Parts: sequence; C-alpha cells; structure tokens
Amino acid sequence: MDVHITTRHCQLTDNEHEAAVKAAQHLERYYGSIIRVDIIAAEDGGIKSVEFAVRVQGHTIVAKEQGHDHFKAIHTAREKLERQLKRLNDRLHNVRSTVAS
Repeated sequence: MDVHITTRHCQLTDNEHEAAVKAAQHLERYYGSIIRVDIIAAEDGGIKSVEFAVRVQGHTIVAKEQGHDHFKAIHTAREKLERQLKRLNDRLHNVRSTVAS
C-alpha cells in the first residue's frame, strides 16, 4: 500500500504526519487489498481540512473532513472511511446463494 501526503497552504507537524500515516495503515484492517491512499491536508481561513482518497481494485473511496485542527479531521475522516470500506467489503464478499429445494 502506497501512502502519499500532500499539503496545501499549510505544514503538518511530525505528529500530524505520523497520525495520518497510521490512520492510512489502520484502514487495511477493513479492506485487505488497498492499492494507494492519497491524503490531502489543507488550511483555508483558519479551518483545517483533510481528504482521504483510497484506491482499491476497481473503486476509489473518498472521505473529507474539516475541523479546527488536523488531528480531529484525520480521526473523523478515518472513521468515515472505515464505514465505507466495511460496506464495500461486505457488498463484494456477501454472495447470496440459493439453496436448491
């Protein structure tokens, strides 16, 4: 899994950078074959935002979050991605089979 972090109009501290990488690595628990995670951290007018774009086989899942600090935005965006990845994983692996009578 490749993790790419981009910042726009801001700088991430070492702790924020590490939190973003750990959040991306944590997502592998919910979907095993993640190809790439793009993280975009931005600041506009004092409001900090984080966007995660997760690429899996045939799908791109995106979660955006804003907050007063990057830590909270990273955490909340990761929670959104967890729900989406669980739903995608269940949808792809839940094969309904008909039982012959």
